[in-house]
Amino acid sequence: MKPTGKSVAAAAVQAVGVGYTYDEMDCQAFVEHCVKQAGGAMSYRGSNDMARHAAWLGTLDEARAQGRLVPGAGLLIREETDANLPARYAGDGLGDFSHVGLYVGENALTDVDKNGNARSCDVVHSSATMGRVAGSTLANGWTHAMWFQEIGYGNEAGLGVDQGAGIDQGVDDGGTSVGDGLTAGAPAAGAERYAMVVSPDGGPVKLRKSASAEETLYWLVNAGARVLVERERDGWALICAICTDGYTRRAYMMARYLEEENERG
Repeated sequence: MKPTGKSVAAAAVQAVGVGYTYDEMDCQAFVEHCVKQAGGAMSYRGSNDMARHAAWLGTLDEARAQGRLVPGAGLLIREETDANLPARYAGDGLGDFSHVGLYVGENALTDVDKNGNARSCDVVHSSATMGRVAGSTLANGWTHAMWFQEIGYGNEAGLGVDQGAGIDQGVDDGGTSVGDGLTAGAPAAGAERYAMVVSPDGGPVKLRKSASAEETLYWLVNAGARVLVERERDGWALICAICTDGYTRRAYMMARYLEEENERG
């Protein structure tokens, strides 16, 4: 059974008191440690790997608006350039997430900053600057939030359904809550629609986290891929598709890149 977000957050707060150094556990190892202390298991190759396997990923503003900034949620720093992005992630459009921490709740603990001044903290991370597991604040450069597949957030965020309800392990629910009038959810029984991805140049097509051409968070789906179409409106389709990295995600694609199965000869 997955540990709850609150239990992982409690383990993070406790880790500050233990005094773990950055050399003992870096930012990724710290998050994995907290999940293990809460009774779960987690193993990644770094913060970029975590971001690309998120159950949900969005900006801090999106997390606040959707009620997803809850104890146990991951916090990420996305760099302005991809200059230091590991080569294995080049070209996928997500960018370089260089650091990860855990949101533990508003004013959940008190810690000192790098100048020795006490402050109320709502984030815990393993800080290279501080040289230890330390408290932090949301104003400390964090740009994005995420929900981990290995943590059970349940109804803590008041979303009305359990995170991942009706979605298999490893499926991204990043496109579920947006303000464009599309309502996510499994299609009615017997009404499943499938389509094939097409592109003018035969290359991969972008699968975006929200139904907007301005969306900067996206993945790639190969031309010729068969996808499940859930909803369609205003030139956008909410689909489930296997992306080029091998993971199935539920997000948005421009409808013009989809050819209905019954339209093919």
